[in-house]
Amino acid sequence: MGRRVQSSFELEVFDQSASPLRRLEAYLGIYVQYFSPKHRTDTKELIYYLGSPLQGRRIIYFGLSFKGDACGFAVLMYYPDEKIGIFDFIVIAPNRRGYGAYFAFADLIAEYLEEKRIIANYFVSEVLVDYASSAHAMGPHMLVRLLRFQGFKRARIDYMAPDPSCVKSVSSCRALLMIAPSPDREQIDAGEFMKIVDLIYFNHYLRWYGPFLSDGRKVEYARVLTEERERLHQRAHANDPITLNGMKDADVRLEPATERHRAGLAVVLMTSALVSIPLAVAPSVQTGIVVLSLAAVIFVAVLSNRTVRRQFLRIFDQLG
Repeated sequence: MGRRVQSSFELEVFDQSASPLRRLEAYLGIYVQYFSPKHRTDTKELIYYLGSPLQGRRIIYFGLSFKGDACGFAVLMYYPDEKIGIFDFIVIAPNRRGYGAYFAFADLIAEYLEEKRIIANYFVSEVLVDYASSAHAMGPHMLVRLLRFQGFKRARIDYMAPDPSCVKSVSSCRALLMIAPSPDREQIDAGEFMKIVDLIYFNHYLRWYGPFLSDGRKVEYARVLTEERERLHQRAHANDPITLNGMKDADVRLEPATERHRAGLAVVLMTSALVSIPLAVAPSVQTGIVVLSLAAVIFVAVLSNRTVRRQFLRIFDQLG
């Protein structure tokens, strides 16, 4: 287990080495409390595979705490042979939910991956469209928006997350497949896309859940995955190459902004507004243009630059 600190946020990392179960349980408690039971993986499975990982898969659990209190949880499954990393179960407690907590979590995880030289051709994350399933977690629209700030792009294709619940209801598993390619690009060819899908469907999901299912349920689960994979294969080749960051046809309900979300945006917008005040007394058009440009730079920097975000997080701590 490793620790990393950013402002009052701290990252704890639990990998396949000896990890203190008691501390991990605090973060699993956040996961159980705020991740929808409809698609929640049994914590016994999470604990089991941490100690007995499947071959060809590296399992890392990330816990986020604020001033010592657990407030976030996420899972990374890394497949070194394919150089693909899959992020699962991204949860932040509602009392800490917002841009500050999310960006702190994302930045701390990025630092860990850089330090450990975990390099991927693709990082992937699924976002379930079923709004009801996200009622107690970060809603789909917010999660998509935040993932896009981290370089993830939505593959513009109808996609079903191969959760075991798909056996009963495929529609409840409709999802957006978010992909962060390296190097960055705007398209992915169908063959490469299906390599990612096959890894997700049959390695990431079926190999994980299969041992915990009865023989009959496992056969039925594999059948549904195979059928959906074939449909996805047809759609992929019909739309080859597949656009990344195609959001226009995405059926994601807009969630109302929480007070914390509004507060986070307010600080960013207020900073730009304060910088723009001299426009009212600007002696020339040129001065006004310069000031407006500076405000725009600050706005973009806060959203995209890790170092600048850290400074804002420190300000949030002092205000709180």
